[in-house]
Amino acid sequence: MTLRDTMQRRRLAGLVAAMMLGWTATHAVAQEQIITPELIGKADAPITLTIQPRFAYSHQSNDAKRRAVLTEAFEAWARRHPDVKIQVQVQQGDDAVIVAKRLQDAAAGRAADAIMVEDLDYGKFYDLTASFDPYLTAAEKGDFLSGVMEGMKHPATGEVKYLQMTSYTTGLWYRRDLVETPPKTLEELAQVAEKLKKEHNFRYGMFLLGGPGVMNYILMPQMAGIGGSIINNDEQATPVFNEPANRDAMMRVLSWHKDMVDRGLMPSDIVSFAATGDVVSRVEAGEMPFAFGGTFMGGGIRGTSHGDKWAFAPMPTLAGGSSVQFQGGWSWGLFTKDAQKQALLTDLLMETYTGSWAMARWGEAGGYTPTRVSALKNYQAFTVEGLDKAFADAVADARPFPKGKLRDVVDAAVNNAYQQVILGAMTPEEAVDEAWATVDAER
Repeated sequence: MTLRDTMQRRRLAGLVAAMMLGWTATHAVAQEQIITPELIGKADAPITLTIQPRFAYSHQSNDAKRRAVLTEAFEAWARRHPDVKIQVQVQQGDDAVIVAKRLQDAAAGRAADAIMVEDLDYGKFYDLTASFDPYLTAAEKGDFLSGVMEGMKHPATGEVKYLQMTSYTTGLWYRRDLVETPPKTLEELAQVAEKLKKEHNFRYGMFLLGGPGVMNYILMPQMAGIGGSIINNDEQATPVFNEPANRDAMMRVLSWHKDMVDRGLMPSDIVSFAATGDVVSRVEAGEMPFAFGGTFMGGGIRGTSHGDKWAFAPMPTLAGGSSVQFQGGWSWGLFTKDAQKQALLTDLLMETYTGSWAMARWGEAGGYTPTRVSALKNYQAFTVEGLDKAFADAVADARPFPKGKLRDVVDAAVNNAYQQVILGAMTPEEAVDEAWATVDAER
């Protein structure tokens, strides 16, 4: 399969379009402006597709590079399909409100034909989205990273329900001008952080976002590194953190984090922070030599005056364990039940976001890590040493974040347990007991 595998695929979408294509129509399209912020294609085209990208992931983006790449891709596709127009409805505003409205719209059959969905919301829409299976070849499926492909499938039916266009993972950001080899264990990290804090008068030894998201981004990979698990990756996201081995792993990880606070290496107010900007602002201020965080922080950290001093490494684990990475990202789901539109939309997405070549160009322009093997291996931005390659290496063997129905319930309970321990309100054992009681009562 070549890098531009999308050029080989015409499938049903190509057949549908070919029946209506003609030189006259193509020539007519070429003579007019066919791409605007809200409409792509001829206004009087007989077939209408509706898509809902995130604003920053759309051709309306404020970022010039992103706009240029997507505008070129959309325009090329539209000129090859003069009988199709695409109505663009960007997603903006509070994520929870957007998701709630989408659930209502999808249940009522009035959702857009294709919508960008974050991986953590997959479970809410499994039964409301169509399968991509009829429109993907075996080679195309095999080109997605194994952890990504696993995550895109319905956990019960095995159908490919999403096409993931970007991938992120979490790990350890570190000052590469001060640290030659990043720590692989949490114990080593504590020692080096304490040493650097004293030598360079840092405010902290390390920082992390301890608010909503700490379960997925920090606790889950650190527990997995020593063989522990919080939830199973099944349709329910079955909670298992009270099983003896998992319970022990959770208490060990929570105890390490509390020890970092008690030793003055990490502030207790981390429980109040959840936004990338909260880390980036501290990087700019030069407050610490280490930060736990995601590859999605790359753009912000690179943009600081100290950006060139920072590098990214896999997630450290407690001694005796081995690093485990989890990955997630933004994907597209098919909400239309019309087979003709499903085929056209799959072809459109492959040409603009999720095909190997399209994904590589978009990833480089937007600072995102592709989810396809060919894009990571054949596109220079992801093969030359640097942050982009470090991100690509970290997601290569990453597991998908569990996304079942109980994930949000478990997430809230475990996040609260973490906060109670960090603030000194509960011991790790008490916090785990309370979290389990909360989850057990709600499932």
